[in-house]
Amino acid sequence: MTRTSRSISNIIWAIIYKMIAIIMPFLVRTVIIYKLGLAYAGLNGLFSSVLTVLSLSELGFSNAIVYSMYQPIHDNDIPQLCALLNLYKKVYRIIGLVVAGVGLSLIPALNYLIKGAYPQDINLVLLYLVFLINTVMSYFMFSYKSALLTAYQRYDIVSKIGLLWNFVFYLLQITTLFFFKNYYIYTLTLPVLTIIINIRYELASRKEYPEIHCEGSLAKAKLAEIKKSVSGALLYKVSSISRTSFDSIIISVFLGLTVLAQYQNYFLIISSLSGVLGVINTSITASVGNSIVSKSQNENYHDFKSILTLYMCISIVFTTCLVGLYQPFMKIWVGIENTLSTGMAVLFCLYFFVQTMGDIVYVYRMAAGLWWGDRIRPIVESIANVALNIILVKYFGLYGVISATILTLFFINFFWGSEILFKYYFKMSIREYVLLQGKNILVCAVAVGITFALCSLIPDAGFWWLIPRALISVLIAVIAIICFNSTSPVFQDSLFLMQNIVRVFRKV
Repeated sequence: MTRTSRSISNIIWAIIYKMIAIIMPFLVRTVIIYKLGLAYAGLNGLFSSVLTVLSLSELGFSNAIVYSMYQPIHDNDIPQLCALLNLYKKVYRIIGLVVAGVGLSLIPALNYLIKGAYPQDINLVLLYLVFLINTVMSYFMFSYKSALLTAYQRYDIVSKIGLLWNFVFYLLQITTLFFFKNYYIYTLTLPVLTIIINIRYELASRKEYPEIHCEGSLAKAKLAEIKKSVSGALLYKVSSISRTSFDSIIISVFLGLTVLAQYQNYFLIISSLSGVLGVINTSITASVGNSIVSKSQNENYHDFKSILTLYMCISIVFTTCLVGLYQPFMKIWVGIENTLSTGMAVLFCLYFFVQTMGDIVYVYRMAAGLWWGDRIRPIVESIANVALNIILVKYFGLYGVISATILTLFFINFFWGSEILFKYYFKMSIREYVLLQGKNILVCAVAVGITFALCSLIPDAGFWWLIPRALISVLIAVIAIICFNSTSPVFQDSLFLMQNIVRVFRKV
């Protein structure tokens, strides 16, 4: 299978998996809200956010290891791959011990992370320990084997494993919540799922690549190179976590579990859409990495523009649909008493679009291994985001938290992050890229404005009214995209790329 075909196959399988990973948690959260209450949903999000922060030490290392595998895979250097996997396994054990130690030390502070009351039938410490065990467990099992599958562009295998077992356990969670209304039983399913998926990673990697074992060691120069890459990748992940998990923690501390649950209800929608787009990012990263190794910078820049244009067209359609459907859907899902204001919904739409503007640049930065050259920007973004969150939440509440994240995303992640890629890899002016993204902003603004005006004329009194809203949103977005891009050579290239995807999809 060619590199392009492999990427497209990965995308198809990953999208199928992602759809299950979007729909089933949505159903689980719905059952939690209606059977247990909004505060339980907030508690679930808080503990997940805390443990995501604790896992920061791993996030940079996995990306750096995958990047380090591209060249040995290209050269078929099996001993080097074995040594890299062995290093990954050892580091994961250390990370697991660190996460466990720091996680246990946070137990006395749990009550301070929640403003106001929490469900009185819940033992915070016991519940937190289950979440902690679930997080730590994967470091001592076989999750490191997923890096090997990812580097070999076998994300289809990773997706199939996740698709089957997540679906089974989501059904189990829904059943236990619906019939037993017991939050403890629900949480106990989490570590069981982690165990099964880790075992499947081990079996799949052993079957596909039996010649690659955890053995051998790396040269000191290679270790130093990986250490440098890990440092930069970790710093980037800190900035990513600061605008998701830290946001949730700050909301819980200053505004309470109920507001956190309302925020996360809305955030679940945009994170689901981001997850669909993230499938594209994850699935093409290995191919982009191989292209960087085997193709010229000019060829890669041409590919970059085509991928970016197609990606932003999808983002514009998603954003326009959000504007038309967000509030009516939330009223149907959680009830009008648990919805936020229309202004807040618009902020979430802006949050989503601004976030996507830097996604393809991020893919190329990661694939090119530019973590070290990008080391300062994530620190600045993280500090700015957390500081602005704390300042603005006191004066503007939830509006302040979301606005702070949007500002740092736009000025630091998008502009500064793009400059890093063009300075250190493409080695050219960023002007053409900024103009291209400026056009995307204009197209999105026009589509959103027209859609908002037209959808305001449609009642939001029931499920069936979502259909005309969706049709109008998609139609307006597509018309706007075509009107602004019909004569653009880059747009024509992106259409050709889309045709290739459709052809491979038909074969699959």
